[in-house]
Amino acid sequence: MFRPSRVVPLGCIVVLAAAFSLSAVPLDAAEAGPGPAQAPTVQAASVGAASAAVDARAFLDRNCVACHNERLRTANLLLDAADVSHIGAGAEIWEKVVGKLRSGAMPPAGRRRPEPAALDSFVTWLETELDREAAAHPNPGRVADHRLNRFEYGNAVRDLLGLEIDTAELLPADESDQGFDNIAEVLSMSPTLLGRYMFAARRISQVAVGDPNIGPSVETFDLSRGLRQDARMNEGLPYGTRGGTLIRHYFPLDGEYLVKIRLGRNFTNSRIRAIRTREEIDVLLDGALVTRFAIGGECNEGSDAPNCTSSGIYRTSPYHLTADDSLEARFSASAGMHDLGVAFVRKSVLTEGMAPTAPPTKRRGWTSTSCAWKDRSIRPVRAIRRAAAASSSAGPPPRWTRSRVPGRFSAPWPGAPTGGR
Repeated sequence: MFRPSRVVPLGCIVVLAAAFSLSAVPLDAAEAGPGPAQAPTVQAASVGAASAAVDARAFLDRNCVACHNERLRTANLLLDAADVSHIGAGAEIWEKVVGKLRSGAMPPAGRRRPEPAALDSFVTWLETELDREAAAHPNPGRVADHRLNRFEYGNAVRDLLGLEIDTAELLPADESDQGFDNIAEVLSMSPTLLGRYMFAARRISQVAVGDPNIGPSVETFDLSRGLRQDARMNEGLPYGTRGGTLIRHYFPLDGEYLVKIRLGRNFTNSRIRAIRTREEIDVLLDGALVTRFAIGGECNEGSDAPNCTSSGIYRTSPYHLTADDSLEARFSASAGMHDLGVAFVRKSVLTEGMAPTAPPTKRRGWTSTSCAWKDRSIRPVRAIRRAAAASSSAGPPPRWTRSRVPGRFSAPWPGAPTGGR
């Protein structure tokens, strides 16, 4: 068992250093063996160690062996057979003995106790022997194999390849201990987890190296139904917007992309919420406006348009169910990481007309009347779907990513983006 050595006072260090310097002898004299003056010193040290061991054995026989012996086996501690001349062989047992004696737990209450001076002398000698053994044979323990957790894995991929990946999508959550998920003894590696890391490595390598023959892909980003969208949702979205979301997404190729927006529905009849009011929706790429949609307020009461005819028990029209089918934005983007934003234009003034009716006292389990009223009047974004169009150009990843993979591409391709990282 490892035991840290005790601190030696500065004065002792100076004295010892002076002693070592005064006892220095030439190399040939050292090889010739100990001189007449050194032999008595070595013999005296051996005699002193043997005398201390005899005194320790006598102390144990007087105060400890009566209970801790082969016959009684109290606490399964056998001090009658313990070798006091080789303390290092049973360091773990002697550490326990030191702890019991220093705390006064042994000898137990009601038993004869040794003199305080004798007890302190024995414990001090025992601690000195343990410290000497620990310094001569240090045992720091075993260092556990430490794998990267998924957060560290994402940082390593970013530093090596210049790619920002969503590790939460590729890898499961790591085990944690006391709130920390970077402890080596907790981060195990099961066959299933190893398979996920292999899958993530394949996905990352395809993006980093670049595959000109990659086909169109579709990704859907769902928003929670319980998400309140009555304010600016992200610092990356412009001021004067409300609701929606900002998605940091990696676009694999230079090409044309299609974004489709689906609005929130009612639970009962799948009707678009607040479709009677006119709203504007912005689609943004890296903070720049791509397009602006206007939706709602086209099938109010009295409208005779074919798609505004209500039917069914819930009196819904095709427009109320499919008005967001036209919310599709097509734009060109270069390969690399981009911020895709979708948000409503926030109305800064009230629309002229009749004031809203008084809010109901309770609606579908809401306990706050203000929340119930806002829930009826605010239209949320339900999902955003990103699809790569078939006209995507076949090109490697951007210059700053391609440079991290040596030997893959030797020169820029026609139409490659000129901006660095």
